[in-house]
Amino acid sequence: MPSTQPSILAPRLQPPITGCDVAKRRSIRFAWVVVGLCVSLAALLLLSLQFGAVPLQLHQVHSGLTGGGNALHDALIWNLRLPRSLLAAVVGLHFAVSGLILQAVIRNPLADPGVIGISSGASLAAVVLLLLADLINTGLQDAARHVSMTWLPFAALSGGLATAGLVLGLAWDARLSPARLALNGVAVGALLHAIVMWVVVIWGGARTEIALIWLAGSLYGRDFNHLLVLLPWSVLGLAGTLMLLRPLSLLRFDDGIGQALGLSVRRWRLVAIAVAVMLAASAISVAGPIGFVGLVVPHLARLLVGGDMLRLLVTGAFSGAILTLAADTVARTAISPLELPVGALTTLIGIPVFLVILQHQARPRP
Repeated sequence: MPSTQPSILAPRLQPPITGCDVAKRRSIRFAWVVVGLCVSLAALLLLSLQFGAVPLQLHQVHSGLTGGGNALHDALIWNLRLPRSLLAAVVGLHFAVSGLILQAVIRNPLADPGVIGISSGASLAAVVLLLLADLINTGLQDAARHVSMTWLPFAALSGGLATAGLVLGLAWDARLSPARLALNGVAVGALLHAIVMWVVVIWGGARTEIALIWLAGSLYGRDFNHLLVLLPWSVLGLAGTLMLLRPLSLLRFDDGIGQALGLSVRRWRLVAIAVAVMLAASAISVAGPIGFVGLVVPHLARLLVGGDMLRLLVTGAFSGAILTLAADTVARTAISPLELPVGALTTLIGIPVFLVILQHQARPRP
């Protein structure tokens, strides 16, 4: 009589994997990634408050945050470290989201805010303003402090927006094609960078220190006033980015696909670039051109959560905040009491990633 029990040698039948299963697994993975990034950001923020030229114990940080510490610890945390750390996180978010938008719109994995000249335009406007302040005021330190607190963010923002407008105008006849945008941006950015160096050299040897520190990207001396200047732009930029989710998902592909699905490719490409410029220029206005965050973070985000645009933006925003906050913490503690420009550290991270991407792009595809 044949046995009714299945043989242990027979392969077990597995239920087929459906689209719902794949979507569920991706959602679970995305949730875990977000939880991990939130925990990492909170832990890093705590470390940034603890370490510096004057290291603190955890209970001293807690006492300082709750107002129960001594006057030195309270002042150290609330006047110096907390506003600087929060600003570093917000600045990193700006650069990362701006890079994600530009890489989708220009369809170039090497795109970042510097590609369309935003960094160079903002830098030129800031350097010119510092030079004018130096010519008008006799006390350089007082003049620089006054300028950085009032007019420098607006000057840098205006320079970035004006440069982006020039690049868009040069590419307008070519229907804002991605290749034309990138080429015009590189050319205009190189020209403006040369002008910045010319202005710095003409300005004078000893007085160029302020401009060079700002051009290297630094959060030294930033406080809650700088954060308050930046936050309205953060709200506007993130709200605009959420409204662009569907256009951004389609702009990543060939223009014909978007047009076939009823998308006005030229109009939405222009709007997306404007949002990216606003995010990057506002961040540059308070921290200088911190390079490669907008280039590196989008690639890390794709490795973590794939190509879904909403998940990319959420993951990229957290990752950009973590990367910039970590770089700033290391920059002000590695050789304490001296400080390194945070832009120098992000460049050290970004250059190897840039070369890896170039090598990957150069490989012949099967």
